[in-house]
Amino acid sequence: MTQSFRIACIALLSLLAVPAALAQDWPAKTVRIVHGFTPGGPVDIIARLIAAQFGGRFGQQAIVEGKPGAGGTVGAAFVAKSEPDGYTLFLMASGHSTSPGLYPALSYDAVEDFTMISMLASSPFAIVTTPATPYRSLQDLVQAAHAQPGKIDFGTGGVGSGMHLVAVIFQARAGVKMNHIPYKGGNAPALALLSGEVPVLFTSVAGTAPQIESGKMRMLAVTTKKRFTLLPAVPTVAETVLPEFDALAWYALAGPKKLPQQVVARANELAQASIRRPDIAEKLLAIGAEPWATSPREAQEFLASEVARWTKVIREEKIAAPN
Repeated sequence: MTQSFRIACIALLSLLAVPAALAQDWPAKTVRIVHGFTPGGPVDIIARLIAAQFGGRFGQQAIVEGKPGAGGTVGAAFVAKSEPDGYTLFLMASGHSTSPGLYPALSYDAVEDFTMISMLASSPFAIVTTPATPYRSLQDLVQAAHAQPGKIDFGTGGVGSGMHLVAVIFQARAGVKMNHIPYKGGNAPALALLSGEVPVLFTSVAGTAPQIESGKMRMLAVTTKKRFTLLPAVPTVAETVLPEFDALAWYALAGPKKLPQQVVARANELAQASIRRPDIAEKLLAIGAEPWATSPREAQEFLASEVARWTKVIREEKIAAPN
């Protein structure tokens, strides 16, 4: 082995060692947590809860940056193209798993172009009515839908929304056909229900609890396998009419593909410690979410299963992307 060859080998090994050394020192500067939505919503709130923990744990700041547009895909595309150095992370939401079906021309692969760090929180969808309707239970609604195919209206926050897709698989599993009335989101679906414009709503849990407690709305069921902590008296779809039914909104921390394992491990430790804090758990419950800590591998496997599940539903039902 010549001297020049030895020098070249040493130089190559040194270059290969640089990324690992940098990952071990992560974070050595400000970290940016990107999401694809406007400020003030659940995704933004959760991103800020996680960002606030960086200073105490690592002595470095984390900032939150929203890049809204096209159902969250603008933010996702930005992260997918970012350097995998740990300084651009992604607050991923469950809409990420429906994007491949709704937007076939995405510039990224929703699974392969992302490194999952940890799930952070989950939230059930809810099937809601009012005391003015004859539906006292989910069984009542299913029986009526069987007797009147296509005649019972239900509202959601829009075509292609999570609540719409949950309604689609609910009808398919229950063997019923109801009539979808999409709204633009915000308070419009709830106002439509309270005014009697629609008798049933597929919606998120967040924001409905006060109406349930006041008696203005009746929650027939939540869509997760387990009952929701804040509404323990409300049954699940699984325990009433469709065993094993499970559909949820979720939030996760991720990064671009090829994120160094040392960064993934340190970020996972941060995520797990953060969402186990009682004060953060309380803030999550306030927006209708419950803490959900996982390993990176569990999160990656969950993402793959969710993308496959919802892409199949969207394509089979020919659901178009929302305008």
